[in-house]
Amino acid sequence: MNNHVSSKPSTMKLKHTINPILLYFIHFLISLYTILTYIPFYFFSESRQEKSNRIKAKPVNSKPDSAYRSVNSLDGLASVLYPGCDTLDKVFTYAKNKFKNKRLLGTREVLNEEDEVQPNGKIFKKVILGQYNWLSYEDVFVRAFNFGNGLQMLGQKPKTNIAIFCETRAEWMIAAQACFMYNFQLVTLYATLGGPAIVHALNETEVTNIITSKELLQTKLKDIVSLVPRLRHIITVDGKPPTWSEFPKGIIVHTMAAVEALGAKASMENQPHSKPLPSDIAVIMYTSGSTGLPKGVMISHSNIIAGITGMAERIPELGEEDVYIGYLPLAHVLELSAELVCLSHGCRIGYSSPQTLADQSSKIKKGSKGDTSMLKPTLMAAVPEIMDRIYKNVMNKVSEMSSFQRNLFILAYNYKMEQISKGRNTPLCDRWIL
Repeated sequence: MNNHVSSKPSTMKLKHTINPILLYFIHFLISLYTILTYIPFYFFSESRQEKSNRIKAKPVNSKPDSAYRSVNSLDGLASVLYPGCDTLDKVFTYAKNKFKNKRLLGTREVLNEEDEVQPNGKIFKKVILGQYNWLSYEDVFVRAFNFGNGLQMLGQKPKTNIAIFCETRAEWMIAAQACFMYNFQLVTLYATLGGPAIVHALNETEVTNIITSKELLQTKLKDIVSLVPRLRHIITVDGKPPTWSEFPKGIIVHTMAAVEALGAKASMENQPHSKPLPSDIAVIMYTSGSTGLPKGVMISHSNIIAGITGMAERIPELGEEDVYIGYLPLAHVLELSAELVCLSHGCRIGYSSPQTLADQSSKIKKGSKGDTSMLKPTLMAAVPEIMDRIYKNVMNKVSEMSSFQRNLFILAYNYKMEQISKGRNTPLCDRWIL
């Protein structure tokens, strides 16, 4: 296939193979359509030029070296999403009361798993996934409350550390909300960390409890728990793994469901719990350790709320109609902040992974649907590697099209890129072609 991006990054146009005479006719129809649709757009929408010329920031004082600040926050930095909601537990309570029965966290059911032998002899695990199953705001709130209470019954104290070493999934967010409610300081670790890095972080933060998945417990934690002398409780989010004879004495493995049940029983006895202050530590976020041992960054409730408040101001009309796809590590502040922004505005969050994101992703069985096809998200956080992967998957799919379909896609793509550069939308193009 001879389609490639133009050398001009501002246009990013693809090349087509359409007869010149036919192309002139198509361009005439496109121009006619553009003129007809531009008239209402011109009168009812603010132009890109007007947006560009609008003053967005002003100096905070008259000094030459004055800092500039957004015109929306001249009197002070944006720091609170909603009045009175100055800690993360209050933000979630506000959202729960406002969006009570709305869907919040979604997870796809695994219908089948099978090993697929590749031409080079390697075996890849492929999955067939079903629909998204959803938990409402009320469901998540109750589970988080009970889980936090259960951790309290296991001996977790306010303002003490608890670790989460787990893949991005609904249970991660439920556990985090439980910690925010009960003022437990959440130590986040990347699921990709190696043994020495995990041991370093757990010992440095002196955790006695850790939340993890069955797979990570079996593949990573099992070999290093003896090197973490303070560890007492391991909570698995997805069921209890088989026991092993080498398991150190004094460490108990629980399922998340069992801890929630313990908390639900205790909550009937009205067990009190400590509520956080804005200055209290919400998260101790460990880095990926690419330059040595990972380092823990202490982030308060007020820090995170200020960050997500600023993020929300940059996402126009964020609300209940939006759907976010979560697949980046929740142990990274970008993904955590993005999901907290969505949670606070009534959005749905559907969980995914880089291996199941698209129809062509490495773990998706050929012929079945990837997570984006099923969820149809309006929002996602992105990093260059993932964007490159998505682009490659799209271009591979385009290359498999017939000549007519391929040229139709290229025309639609080039038209959309041109309209985006002018600050306009292409709803018909998006709906019927892209």
